[in-house]
Parts: sequence; structure tokens; C-alpha cells
Amino acid sequence: MRRQSAVRAGTRAGAAFALTLAAALALTFVLRPDAPGKADADGPAPAHKPGLTAAVSAPFNAFTEGYDCYRTPTLTTTRAGTLLAIAEARTSGCGDVGDIDLVLKRSSDEGRTWGPMQIIRGAGDPGAYGNPAPVVDSASGRITLLHAYSTWTTDADGNRVRGPRELRLAHSTDDGAGWTADPAPQPRLKDADWAWVSVGPGHGVQLTPTRPDRPGRLVVSSDYRTGSGTSGAQLLYSDDGGLTWRPGARWGAPEGTAAPSEPALTQLPDGRIYVNARSTAACGTPDHRLSAIIDDAAAPEVPAPGFVPVAGLPAPPASGSVLQLPGGPLLLSAPSRPGAESNDRWTLAVRTSRDEGRTWSTDGAVVLRERAGYSDMAALPGGRVGLVYETANGTPHGYVKFTAFGPRELQAAAEDLTPRTTADTTPHRNDAVVHGAPRLGNRPGGGKALRFDGKDDFLRLIDCPGELRVGEEDFAVSTWVKYKTRGQDRESGVRRPLVWAYGQGPAARQIRLEADPATGRLEATLNSGTGPVAVTSRTRTDDDAWHHVVLQRDGGRLELIVDGGPPATTPAPTGPSGDLRPTGPFTIHLGTQPDYKAFYAGALDDVRIYGRALSRNDIARLRDGHDVTDEERVHLPFDRIA
Repeated sequence: MRRQSAVRAGTRAGAAFALTLAAALALTFVLRPDAPGKADADGPAPAHKPGLTAAVSAPFNAFTEGYDCYRTPTLTTTRAGTLLAIAEARTSGCGDVGDIDLVLKRSSDEGRTWGPMQIIRGAGDPGAYGNPAPVVDSASGRITLLHAYSTWTTDADGNRVRGPRELRLAHSTDDGAGWTADPAPQPRLKDADWAWVSVGPGHGVQLTPTRPDRPGRLVVSSDYRTGSGTSGAQLLYSDDGGLTWRPGARWGAPEGTAAPSEPALTQLPDGRIYVNARSTAACGTPDHRLSAIIDDAAAPEVPAPGFVPVAGLPAPPASGSVLQLPGGPLLLSAPSRPGAESNDRWTLAVRTSRDEGRTWSTDGAVVLRERAGYSDMAALPGGRVGLVYETANGTPHGYVKFTAFGPRELQAAAEDLTPRTTADTTPHRNDAVVHGAPRLGNRPGGGKALRFDGKDDFLRLIDCPGELRVGEEDFAVSTWVKYKTRGQDRESGVRRPLVWAYGQGPAARQIRLEADPATGRLEATLNSGTGPVAVTSRTRTDDDAWHHVVLQRDGGRLELIVDGGPPATTPAPTGPSGDLRPTGPFTIHLGTQPDYKAFYAGALDDVRIYGRALSRNDIARLRDGHDVTDEERVHLPFDRIA
């Protein structure tokens, strides 16, 4: 009798919590204001609003409590109103390969403080437990945690690689204080030919009940990859409060085309399920998110048109979170900086949609302007929204922070998230994204130039277009430069990057042009992955005067030509050993390097990249202000910033 009374009391408490939350959000959320205007074309970057509170608390801190790194956080509110933060705890760095446990902290004061850490899965097991996806049954109060598990093996070279991956379950019936785990895999949730399976990351949902005598269906998202090269997303559902699970609506796409990964879901006001996922298409497209609307989680397929690109939503490849506010809009939390690399996970923001996710506001509330990765949102008992997210010092991952906001705060912090750009005049339209507040100024002889402050001004060519993926062929980079070596540069000895294509490190393929404060000269470097080849300009260039510079590979020579003079040259590898083509997504930076630890102070103008070497006549024409368009892949004249 006591157990039945407790269940009935818990059901009434859960219903009261839901009504309170819906009323609070419906009363407090109003229409967003007009998005603040962008700066004038030639003016400085627009002033930032204060944004949302970056962190109320930190449930998990890197290099504490026995772990180096915490990743993939989820947030769940129990039937009793307790907040659960669950994350992957990684014992050796933040990499995906290693001993990974699932850990939990509980909060009874809406995230202001957190209780002691609990290890849900992984204690004493060197395997990898990952992608926690919790979901709460409001009828019983049971919390189900779906998660992935894999062992480790070695490849032919002796490197540690992931073994077969499977899905497992854990349950709590005491508000997250204790957990029972089923160590057996869930074979019905993974097809025999799947090479990969995962869930979430992010919490699942309980759908609105369709009958008064039956609790709402529990739904969790998952993704998969087959051995034959198809990737996709699938819903998993339970009709018995999380005890047993079945595969539901599925949608896949062939390798090489855009497919959903790391899907997040929520229920729309009309009862349908909205799914917003990271896209597997990283390069050659600005659309790095896909979405679908599903009527029936148990249907065999996602209805047509399936997962489609979400246009006009600048975001890097990363997991995000969606949450439908009762009486309010649909929310999306994700990094808002455009780009095709995981290094582009910056500027975590919350956006809104008022048309069921078909379009998203260009404005949003910034949580953190620094590096930030995965996130998850949940409704709190008092009518606010809780958010956990990854961040760290100089990297998107390591710590898990928590913050909370109400609808009015979200509205007040709204600012335009549209990236500022400067145009590429070639047909390729590889416009450069502008960061910081570089200023446009005049250059003698006509035209404008872009001035960098040496602190946080830089440009990025993003989305790794194929025409900028230099391979074995000759190429050329042409630009005008003007700078003066500063005292602090001489003291630090740090080289200032003007142009940096692709990766960083001794084994990374790269093309770079840097100012060396020790010599007052420019240095050009190529690295095809076997070590750098470098050449230094014949003359100083740090005299605060304009110099025309060409860096190119011409046959088997790396050349650096200043003001049309004799080239400084050195042998450069050609053929397969000289292949500079990056093996994955890449960025070309102007004014900084990939780790953002050095910045250029000076001016640049008329940056061009060619898919061939330039002749001496070509170089003379460029110096005289004429166009050379044959095999021109990028031309940034810096006429304006928009």
C-alpha cells in the first residue's frame, strides 16, 4: 500500500510540476525584439550585448575527482524536481580512445550546488561507456539511462582502436540516488550489419499521453553507420516506462552525402517529434545541421522528405540541444560560429524558432563567446531553463558548466549572430569570415586595406571548398603587406602569422607565411606531412611600408618573392611526397594560426590564391594593379566588410 501511495503521490507531483512550468513559461515569454542592427560596412564590429550568465555552477571540472576530462553532458529533471547532470568522465585526456566512465551529480536547488559524484557505469572497467541519454517516466518516476559501450582492441600497427559498440541500459527508481545496470547488450537496437551505433547525446522525452490509462511513450534518439557505408538516425521508444526498448523511425543516406548524426529531439505543441542533428557533410556547404519532423516514433521510416538541411543556421559540426517551451518558441543551443572543423566550436548561443524549426532567428542569446562544445537543455521546476555545456581554457572540452535563464533574460540578451564577412570576387564566392574588429583603411594608389590589431583580429576561409585543397600541383599566394616589428614581438620572439592554410604541428599539412621578429623578414613554409620546408625573404619587410609578396611552389621549388625582386628559393617536394592536400576538413586563416596563440599586427590587402604558379609577368601585372584571373581560386580585395 505504501508503494502504491507513493507512486500516486509522485504522479500528482509530476503533473503539478508540468502545469507550473507551462504556466510560468507561457506568462513570461513574449515576442523577441527586433534584432539589433549590424555595424556600417566600414565601421568596427558591432558591440556585443552582455549575453546570458555564462555559469551558475560547474558540476564537473577537468583534472578533478580522478578524471582528466569531462565530455558529452546531459541534463534531466526528475519527477521530484531534482536536477541530474550526467557526463562522460575520461581518465586520460579528452580523446575518444581510453577508459571512459559515466558519472552523475545531483542538484536539489536548480543547479546552484551539486552533490557528490556518483559513478553510474565504468568503475573498474577499462572499456568506454559513452553517450548518456537519460529519460524520465513521469508515471513511475523511473529514470532510464540508455548508453553505448565498447571494448578496445589494437590495429595492425599496434594502435588502440574501438571494438564493437553496443547499447545498454541502466535504471534508477530513487530519483537518481542509486542505479541498477543491465550488463547485457540490447541486440534489438542494433542491426547485424551496423559498424557503429550510439544514442543521443542529450536527454530523451516522454510524449504527451494519447490515452488517460496509459503513460506517454518514452523516446530517445540514436544514430548508426552500416558496414556498407550508409549513415543515419533512428528513434528508440518504450511503452512500458523504460523497461524494454524497440527501434522506431529510421532514415539513412549513402556515404558521401549529408546524413544526420548526434540527433537531438523534442515534442512540438501538436504532438509531433522535432529532431535536429549534426550533419555528416562538413565541407563545401554552410549547412551543418539537418532536421526532420516525425509523426509516429514507432513507424518504420521517417516520413518524406526525411532529414533536410537547416539553411541560414551558422554552426560548426557539433552536438546541440533542442527544447520546446510550453507556450513559447522552440529553442536550440549550439555553438554559433560557422565553420567545418571541431576547432570552430565557439560562441555557444541559444536561438529561437517560431515555425517548428523550419527557420531559426538570426539573433540569439550568447552563453559563452569563448570555445564551447556540446550542450543539453532541460526545463527546471521553477519555470526557467537549465543548460549544461562543455568548455575549457583554449579548447571546447574538459569542463562542464551549468547555467540557467528565463524567457525574459533570453529576450533581453538577443543579439545578431550573423557572421561578418568580406567578399571573394571570384566565381567561387569563398567569402572570408571576419573576427575581432579589423579596420578598413586606404592604401596608396587607390583601394582599401584591412588593418589587424595583433590581439584578436583575423579572417577565416571556411567550409573547406575543394578548389582550396592544394594537392601535388603548383600554387601561388599573392598579397600586399605592411607592418612594423614591435618591441614586444622582439622580446617574445613569437612569429606573426599572415596566411596559414590547413593544420598545425610537425606532421600536419600546411602552407604558411609569417613575419619573423628576430630578422624583420618574412618566412614561407610548406609541410606535406613529413616535416617543414622553409625559405626567408631576401630583404627586410618590417619597415612599415607596403610590400607585394608572392609565396608559391613552382615545379620543385618553394619561392618567396618580395616586390618583384629575385626570389628566395629552396627545393620543395613534388608528386605524392609533396601532396599538401588536407585529409579532412580545413580552414585557411589570415592574421592568426589554428591554435589562436599568435596574431598579426599590421595591414593586408588584395589576398589572392591561385591553382598554379605565377609567371614574372603575372607578378608584375599584380604589382601594377591589374587583375590576373587565370586559375584564381580566391580574391579578397577588402573593399568592404558586411
